[in-house]
Amino acid sequence: MLYPEEKLLLSLCRLEFGENEIRSLELLVDEIKDWMKFTDLANRHGIIALVARNIKKTDLENRVPGNIKRLLDDGLMQSVMRNVWLAGRWKEVNNILTGAGIKHLLLKGMALEHTVYGSEGLRQMTDNDILVKKEDGLKAWKLLQEHGFTSQPLKSALHREIIADIGKHLPTLVKDGYALEIHVRLHGFGGRDSDLSEVMDRAVPVEVEGTTAFIPDDATHLDYLEEHRLYHQAITGPELKLLLDISLLKKDGYAGINPGIFQYFSGKKDPGYRKKIYREQVFGLSRGKRLRFLAGDIFPSPGWMKQRYDCSLAGALIRYPARLWKLTWLFNSG
Repeated sequence: MLYPEEKLLLSLCRLEFGENEIRSLELLVDEIKDWMKFTDLANRHGIIALVARNIKKTDLENRVPGNIKRLLDDGLMQSVMRNVWLAGRWKEVNNILTGAGIKHLLLKGMALEHTVYGSEGLRQMTDNDILVKKEDGLKAWKLLQEHGFTSQPLKSALHREIIADIGKHLPTLVKDGYALEIHVRLHGFGGRDSDLSEVMDRAVPVEVEGTTAFIPDDATHLDYLEEHRLYHQAITGPELKLLLDISLLKKDGYAGINPGIFQYFSGKKDPGYRKKIYREQVFGLSRGKRLRFLAGDIFPSPGWMKQRYDCSLAGALIRYPARLWKLTWLFNSG
């Protein structure tokens, strides 16, 4: 059984509405008792901008309390402004990488915003994600730092020579509040993304604020988004935003948006998923890189520890022994 607030949120999680959907919405709106709960859910699931737009689109504004309407409208305006700002910052990245002969594809938010979401500021995002071939990853990462970007701290100096091997993306780059993740693989570890040439060859051109960008073909992007959704569901809980992304790409009539999402969001996560990912990450490396990765991961730099745990040097030092528990993830297959 769903609360009325949850039912309304699910019903608004779409881009178009027929007469039957609008009549259903009118009935649901009258059942809402806790509008703040509804707004909090919309925000937590990353669709507050979409909800605000859809309430306007279906002429339901007069049925929503004034203070709630203002919160929703603010969420929509912030998303629109942020997406325009992100597009402008991406153009700088595009100029730098294109000028150096490095082809890249947009992933996730920016790619979806300017395709299935119609460039209306509805796909909420906080940063940009791009994909490059592994052999171009370090070149792009260093080149952007030469143009004013700074990298988040490495976990360990031992990782410096293997950063393109140990994660889906290189350490996040930041410039003037703008964050960029350079991905060098689409999937988990173990060689599946050893060569992205075919993905690059099948890339689809799209227009982003008057500039040509490239995104993965739908099948490739769907495969990636499904894996990304599973990761979030296991680690932080699922988001309606991610289910909607996939449903819009699949064109499945929103059949993939499972009402059970609210049960998962309340705390039902997969405790073994992080262990599985960690084991794949470690055993996907050659022996020499594996030892280097483990040494740096279990005994990271004190500076990284202080930032990670927001503590003093003394607080960082007393936390080192606890990091040894990661070894149990490797050697305990249960």
